[in-house]
Amino acid sequence: MYINTTSQEIMKSSICEVLNINNKELEELIETCFRKFQLNYSILVLDDQYDYFMDYVKEHLCKNIDYVSFYHLSRRLNDNENDNGYGLVDILCNDSSLSKFLNRYCLTFKYDDYIKMYLNDEEIVLDECNDYSTVFLRQMFGYEYQDYSFKGFAFNDAIEKNEYYEILKDGPELFGYLFSFVDSDALLEEFQSNSKYYKFEYQVPIEQIYFENYDDLTNQEKQYHIVVKTLQRLYAYKYDTVEFDDDNPVIGMIDDQTLDSKYLVSKQEL
Repeated sequence: MYINTTSQEIMKSSICEVLNINNKELEELIETCFRKFQLNYSILVLDDQYDYFMDYVKEHLCKNIDYVSFYHLSRRLNDNENDNGYGLVDILCNDSSLSKFLNRYCLTFKYDDYIKMYLNDEEIVLDECNDYSTVFLRQMFGYEYQDYSFKGFAFNDAIEKNEYYEILKDGPELFGYLFSFVDSDALLEEFQSNSKYYKFEYQVPIEQIYFENYDDLTNQEKQYHIVVKTLQRLYAYKYDTVEFDDDNPVIGMIDDQTLDSKYLVSKQEL
């Protein structure tokens, strides 16, 4: 069982099924939440809303949620026919379509405590200066905190409104921060002319993923969490907005695992 997040109406059906309630009861739940936490208040405290829905979910969840929808946006080179989802170390430091492409611009990468970048076989030392490109690269490469996992979003209903939808349309986010080292305009132009933009939909076993900012949830707690986040989404449709898709839960693969292509449901060119 999984929560189908394709659209608002399908989410409602999924929620009713896993909580064993009907549409009227779902509407009453959301309306009660509104009256308790927003009607007479200047702001809605999302933590209070989350806790309210969590209490309800713990009491009513009657289905075992084994899988989680995992939507990944990516511009892929045309010679890349591999639909596995790889973490950053595998993509940059191992033999991949992307690493071969970057090698043509004399950029190579190695992993040793963190990802190290080389130009013409000379290591680029990213010092602790405050220019935004260096700060971003230090974070991405794990100088202070390492998170190389393959990531995606839990909701598909408004993903085209997500800020990352436009960012990733141009290519890997990394490309926007290489201008100090290579002709990034030429690199980006070549990449775009030899690639296509895709949305990958996977159904992933819940034990293989984590929710960003909720890293320590048990598998049972993950089930509660995805239901609560879906209820918050339905609440936003009724009383707020999903215009910017800014509350779409980010999902990552635990322990930098590869997301096996056997879990791929669809691959859509955008």
